[in-house]
Amino acid sequence: MKRTFPEALQAFQEQFENILSKVVEFRQELHQHPELSWQEVETTRRIRRFLESFGITRFHQPTETGGWVDFVFQEGAPFVLLRGDIDALPIQDAKEVPYKSQNPGVCHACGHDVHTAVAAGVTAAVQTGGIRLPLNLRVLFQPAEEPIPAGAPKMIEAGVLKDVAFALGMHVDPRIPLGTISLTPGWVNMQSIQLDLLFEGPGGHSSRPSETADLIWLASRLIQDSYGIIYREFDWMKFPIMLTFTEIEAKEGYNIIPKKLRLTGTLRLTSTQAKNRFYMRFRNLLQELESENHIMIRFIKKEGAPPVHNNPRLIRALREIIQRETPDQFHVIDNYRSPGGDDFGFYAQQVPSALVRLGIQTRDDQPGLHTQYFDAPPEVIEVGLRFFLTVLPFLQQEVLQ
Repeated sequence: MKRTFPEALQAFQEQFENILSKVVEFRQELHQHPELSWQEVETTRRIRRFLESFGITRFHQPTETGGWVDFVFQEGAPFVLLRGDIDALPIQDAKEVPYKSQNPGVCHACGHDVHTAVAAGVTAAVQTGGIRLPLNLRVLFQPAEEPIPAGAPKMIEAGVLKDVAFALGMHVDPRIPLGTISLTPGWVNMQSIQLDLLFEGPGGHSSRPSETADLIWLASRLIQDSYGIIYREFDWMKFPIMLTFTEIEAKEGYNIIPKKLRLTGTLRLTSTQAKNRFYMRFRNLLQELESENHIMIRFIKKEGAPPVHNNPRLIRALREIIQRETPDQFHVIDNYRSPGGDDFGFYAQQVPSALVRLGIQTRDDQPGLHTQYFDAPPEVIEVGLRFFLTVLPFLQQEVLQ
């Protein structure tokens, strides 16, 4: 099927092919040179050089890494924000491709290089293609999406949401077929919360467990009882929630009951109500273990980005634009959600937002996100560019009225 733009953008079609080839090359350049969160200095330089090659020099950089570009079509009109995240992960790139990471132990294993390339491509297209929007446009290249604390609050503090009416973001997804776009209303990403627990007891000899507090056994009790809270006391249809313990450490010796034990887990959920309810029950479990066994448990939580909630009216507007302007060019699904976190949730807390998922699955054993073999096919860049360049010229403030 021949891919075309809406009638209003037909004259741009020939220019698009030239921009697309440069964006694909840019994405491969980014993939070869990944940088970790808050260290994306060279990545930011590469973004600026790419934009400058299209005559874009007005790059606002309030922090050491990342920044944004504004297009003002109407003075006083609000902005649409399009976010691309730019950081990579501390993962060794194990796949064999010409654009394999050249930075040992660092890899774009979450697709942020694609997000950055698509955002840069939209910027280049608007700059050179004579594309005008009914609203002003702000394209953000955001650092540090991955860690806790994440980069979105820093960007908000720096003023990226000033005069913004809507925010759009994207994420590639290996569980969705290539060419498929997810436009799902409501929650689409969970909040991720790191749970750290330090058990302290008297310790003892492994031959006499009755004379002391066995921290490993007590930790196992806590794990089982916590899972019981999640899967027996919460209605997942009303309160989506997940808990996984990921690390346990107690190094003393094969015949020693340890004095200290560290337990780490991840809590994922979509509502403050569920979070508060879990914390109350979880603390009750901790207090019971402490008082019954004469031990101390220190509990520290690190809350990641809030859950991402897509604005239903904005999602409906995006679907209507696609169906009206480019029918049959995109396969759109509307009920795909991820238990993973994304700091796009900070933007969605403050302005109507939509996180769009771009499918990249080309085979049944597609490597997952955050794995050493992860990759995204170059075709997804064209899908992303065409989608955003199709909807942006028709996205008006009235969609929320």
